[in-house]
Amino acid sequence: MPGHHSYVSGWEGNTQAPINRRTYRVTGLRPDGGMIVAPVLARDHDGEQLGEAVCLPARYVTEDLTLGYAATVHAAQGRTVDTAHAVITPGTDAGGAYVALTRGRDRNTAHVITRAVPQDAATGQTHQVTERSARAVLADVIQRDPGAGGLSALAVREEAAEQARSTMTHIDRLAKRVGEVTAGRTGAELDRLAAEGVLSDLDRQRLSADEAYGSVEALLRRAELAGHNPVAVLRDAVTGRDFDGVRFPAQALHARIRKSLDGQLTPRITSFADLIPDVELADSDRRLLSDHAAAADERRRELGAATAAHAPQWAVEALGRAPDDPIARAKWEQAAGWAAAHRELVAHTDPADPLGAAPPAGLVEKQASWLTAHAALGLRDGGGDEHELSDGALRIRVRAFDREQAWAPRYVGDELDATSRRAEQARVDAQLWAARAATADDAATAEQLRADAAAAAAQAVELAERVTQLEDADTARGAWYANTAATRDAAHRARGALAARGVNLDADDERVTAAEWLAAHRAEQAAEDPYREIHHEAQLTDPDHRGVAADAAAPGADLAAGRAEPLAETDVPDIRDTAEPDAGERTDPAQRHRVPTAEESAATVARAQTALAEITARRHADAAREDADRDQQRREELTRWAEHDQATEHTPTHDTHTDDDDLALRQ
Repeated sequence: MPGHHSYVSGWEGNTQAPINRRTYRVTGLRPDGGMIVAPVLARDHDGEQLGEAVCLPARYVTEDLTLGYAATVHAAQGRTVDTAHAVITPGTDAGGAYVALTRGRDRNTAHVITRAVPQDAATGQTHQVTERSARAVLADVIQRDPGAGGLSALAVREEAAEQARSTMTHIDRLAKRVGEVTAGRTGAELDRLAAEGVLSDLDRQRLSADEAYGSVEALLRRAELAGHNPVAVLRDAVTGRDFDGVRFPAQALHARIRKSLDGQLTPRITSFADLIPDVELADSDRRLLSDHAAAADERRRELGAATAAHAPQWAVEALGRAPDDPIARAKWEQAAGWAAAHRELVAHTDPADPLGAAPPAGLVEKQASWLTAHAALGLRDGGGDEHELSDGALRIRVRAFDREQAWAPRYVGDELDATSRRAEQARVDAQLWAARAATADDAATAEQLRADAAAAAAQAVELAERVTQLEDADTARGAWYANTAATRDAAHRARGALAARGVNLDADDERVTAAEWLAAHRAEQAAEDPYREIHHEAQLTDPDHRGVAADAAAPGADLAAGRAEPLAETDVPDIRDTAEPDAGERTDPAQRHRVPTAEESAATVARAQTALAEITARRHADAAREDADRDQQRREELTRWAEHDQATEHTPTHDTHTDDDDLALRQ
């Protein structure tokens, strides 16, 4: 039963909606093509234990039901049945075959595809493929296990234990159980409101039938995590106004709740235990949820300490180096722990991007984790208007950060650590060898030790200079990181929004230049001009890409009106167009812990200096633009005063101030 259409809740007296992937037993048929089903709670030698029956509309049966005896390997994992039939293809791996062939208690049968062809193969193509024996196909499947990667049994066991302890395992299970224990909560409250006469029976049915009903439930869950009582929020939204004349009542209800809680819908959790809903729970459920939350919190603290020890790039750039002071370090580890836990929760592995895009609004628990980690790292506001933007506008945001990355100073944090350690080791070696030379009995040995000490001392001096260079480059990287923070966050959110829309930015057929997008956008505007309500002729689109009102104004009209000329950002070519991304940024982070050569350090410093010059130029341009804006505002203010004085001259007044006095007072 893959669908989770919340409109079923409340329909024909239902107290709950069907749960995704749960198995139901058909107990009756309806004349309209619908069904009456009951969830299978348990199976034993005495038969099945069924839960409360649910009535399913014919539409739901047609669109969202699947037969309970067939499932994917992932959906079947953990289930036990009397007999199981597995479909094995040449593309199945050993893990998938193991799950599929171990579900049956009495018998497991493998149905093996011995003539493999693409899904879109033409009719009859199967007969042109050489048939293999089922035994040969199964042998290949067993030998091919990309998940284990040829690991030993102990390594596989350790990997399985690590996965069992992971944040993803515990929070996914917690969220799943939370969804089950809170299912139907919104519908039950709407039923009470209908029984009290606050909500009409017709509106109650229309709310359940609206496809936006599920988003209302998700919004109420988010409000709960933000500290509100979801039942009270829902009741206030329904009782405040009826739904007469509203075409989509669930959408209207969603909008009312968002408006009433504007600015108060940001979940902030101090522990994963805060994800447990404040509802009546069976002791077993509460214990289960508490255990998952406690395990996830323990894992979060463990990840925070590990992040401080290993200093990955994303943590260093977002939080700086872990401090030595115990109190400051504890705060650092707490912030890093939230970020590392969320990365593990959503399997985010980018070495530079701390958190990735925000999870969809429907994944409330994961979104709460993201927002908490976002705040812990001190990143910019995670909200945005991505849902209102077109695909083209989102692409422009992604492209904007790609251009900023072209001139980024290379991240040298790992190389700085390696070089500092090597320089310290060289200093220690020089001191030890010099001390040994002073006490050596053999003249030749003493001479060799003194030579080694001198070489180590020279190396220490050289490496110390290289450390200074890398520190300068690291400072430049930090300045670039801060200077491009807004563009970076906008690009990450845009990538997430595009991915949610099914847009693959890496596909060749999906790529488009800014000029192409702008041309298409202007063509679309021009095509829509005859149908749009125009309030000013400047809103029309000129085929030559100029506003039609521009020709109506005399040359220099803008300057005559007191408008300042636009300021160029810099007087040099745009570095975003002339620079090339540093190849070192694509190096595997595991290979960065090395001492760079003198030539590499010099090139790194030169690139960092260029970046600092760009940042300085941008700051000067921004300051000049702010000055121009203030001058513009002052000119407009003086113009308004002058117009007011002219109007005052022609208007009778009893004011005792003269015009000059009035102007002087306003100035």
